[in-house]
Amino acid sequence: MSRKIIDTHVHVFPDKVAQRATDTVGNYYGINMECNGTVNMLLEKAKIIDVKYFIISSAALKPENVASGNNRILEEAKLNPKFIPLCSIHPLGENMEAELVRIKAEGAKGLKLHPDFQHFNIDMPEMLPLYKIAAELGLPILFHVGDENTDASSPTRLYNVINKVPELTVIAAHMGGYRAWGEAEKVLYGTNVYMDTSDALPLLSEEHVLNQIRCHGVDRIMFGSDYPLRSTYEAFILFDRLALNEEEKNKIYYANAKHLFNLE
Repeated sequence: MSRKIIDTHVHVFPDKVAQRATDTVGNYYGINMECNGTVNMLLEKAKIIDVKYFIISSAALKPENVASGNNRILEEAKLNPKFIPLCSIHPLGENMEAELVRIKAEGAKGLKLHPDFQHFNIDMPEMLPLYKIAAELGLPILFHVGDENTDASSPTRLYNVINKVPELTVIAAHMGGYRAWGEAEKVLYGTNVYMDTSDALPLLSEEHVLNQIRCHGVDRIMFGSDYPLRSTYEAFILFDRLALNEEEKNKIYYANAKHLFNLE
């Protein structure tokens, strides 16, 4: 059956640095990246399925790169109507409040933060005012959650955030915490946090992921590939095997993200 799809977790890079950026991520996690991070490969490998939108993002690794990185993501979205931009901020950056206002005006649909790569704790007090501004502006935040090397992005730290800033719309990547699923299931499941499916099925059984979806609630789960780790199509093949009914799959593939990001 043909389904409309929104891939909510995508990273694309300029052609000249795409392979190097992709290799850096793969080396950090000790995983084999299936794709090269270019826009062309993303679109080519997704041709076989009906992808309406790709939610593209990139976390600013250095404070001085925030504005330029955001401009690149916003420009990619202007070039391709299928691309929906999530921009970034940095805790050490200057005038981050003004940057949030600017990117909202320029068309950003949310933010992407990767605390482990950006070297800050999700729940550090200095970030809370920025989270509150993001909430006021209607900018959901997609957090990378879970890391074996640090606890900067732990599910527990994210739990602290949603309790201190309950008005913020939060998306916890990787079904609530990459390789931290036990912790995520204890503190995040059943809360108002959204989650994306990226990187769970290659490491967890289909039964485990199905139980996670049932536990957290199908209305707060969204499909994601984590391209260039894998293509949207390969992520679709893995996810579509789950014993979900058509209504549930439509919510996860499309309807939940359409609603959250206010897409047409």
